[in-house]
Amino acid sequence: MQKKVLLDLVEIKSGIASVLPFLVGLLYSAYAGLAIDWLSIIMFFIAAVSFHLAANVWDNFQDFTNAKHETFKAGINDVIGREGVTKKQVITVLSILVIVATVLGFATWARVGGWLWPLLSLISYAVAFFYSAGPKPISRTPFGELASGLTMGYIIVLLVVLLNNPSHVDWRLAGQVFLASGLGVFSIANIMLANNIGDLPEDIKEDRHTLAFYLGQTKGLILYLILYVLGYASLIAAVVMGILPWTVLITIIAIPVIIKHFKFFWHDRTKRGSFLLTIKNTVILMALFIIGMILGLIFIG
Repeated sequence: MQKKVLLDLVEIKSGIASVLPFLVGLLYSAYAGLAIDWLSIIMFFIAAVSFHLAANVWDNFQDFTNAKHETFKAGINDVIGREGVTKKQVITVLSILVIVATVLGFATWARVGGWLWPLLSLISYAVAFFYSAGPKPISRTPFGELASGLTMGYIIVLLVVLLNNPSHVDWRLAGQVFLASGLGVFSIANIMLANNIGDLPEDIKEDRHTLAFYLGQTKGLILYLILYVLGYASLIAAVVMGILPWTVLITIIAIPVIIKHFKFFWHDRTKRGSFLLTIKNTVILMALFIIGMILGLIFIG
């Protein structure tokens, strides 16, 4: 299998959805004054990214296998049919990624101990698996955005914080982490919403009743904009409450870019005009957030 095909199969571009929330959790831990367990952090990082990529492979394989129309299997949105990837190749890549994620996941749990960390990890794994598997995959329901946003944007951040603070867990901490990660939660949810808006014509043919299916593209785009507003509202609330340093407000400078991309998306409602631009939005927002957190650590915390 060629390198480019492999990277398309694992959807390496969406891997940023694992990396950035991970960094958010790490920086939040540092700002909160927690001692960083670097070995656990590194093991969990590799496990989380590996499982995210495995979930992408599984999702692509399920979409290809369950497709009702041959035109979908040969379409531009399906790498397996387009590039002639064999079932054996898919299973090989999937197996390697799952083994890496499982071994390192158990190794991390052995260091952390307790029940909450493995429970949250299992919830994340279950969401990733059932996103595209089972009699009614999450990806074919209106709950894909909620599942991906909470899992990738919030639970990963919380898991990282718990690695560095395993002995002190309560609802207050969980709430603080949610506000701190809110911008990421809603940005990641928008990646899935944009993907579903762009895929809507094919989803209708394939009988996928996603959120975009029920809302339609226009209302879906309005929700898309609202989610960014909610993300910023969460960020501002976290700053006002002292959960985050005021330096993270540097993310506000991304608003003109988001509006520009939204206008383009409004007029070009294809996957080309939605998915990649929304990933760019998430990268820009999270990069600015990370810069703001680093500045906060240097000059405030």
